[in-house]
Amino acid sequence: VWDPNAANFEMRRKASFSLFSAGEPSARPCPPLDKDEKDKSKKGEHEKLWKLMGSYKANDVESIQRDVVSQVEYSLACTRFSFSREDAYRAASLAVRDRLLESFNDTNDWYAQQDCKRAYYLSAEYLLGRAFQNALVNLDLEPQFQDALMGLGFEMEELYPFEADPGLGNGGLGRLAACF
Repeated sequence: VWDPNAANFEMRRKASFSLFSAGEPSARPCPPLDKDEKDKSKKGEHEKLWKLMGSYKANDVESIQRDVVSQVEYSLACTRFSFSREDAYRAASLAVRDRLLESFNDTNDWYAQQDCKRAYYLSAEYLLGRAFQNALVNLDLEPQFQDALMGLGFEMEELYPFEADPGLGNGGLGRLAACF
């Protein structure tokens, strides 16, 4: 029988996931130079980019409100005076997506540095359900988003039904794919 304690890695959630609950943004890791980039001239080439991307989005109520309103105007091209509950759902989901992408990119960088093996599973059948509330819970941001949207005049429970259910098939293979 396989013993996870004997393995060369930990089988538990890393402390890095706590970065999402902090009010102040934490510093993001900067990956080491590639083998091709050992040249000193290339070292500072993207220094400004790394500096601008050096912190995570803040997760306090006011920052979330600012992010949602920004998504309404710049991503959805709505005015501040006439956006619907559906627009509020879309803006909130884009704000959540931005926070998910920070973690996704850092995770992929970590895997690239560790040179981990990966397995890919593709299925045309999935029935995982809606992801918006699940992502909020997994990021430990549901209370902050609830307060932020309430401050903008929206209840989270009113917004959840606007997410389309991505169901295809009976879900057996989709649940299997979600395990990986």
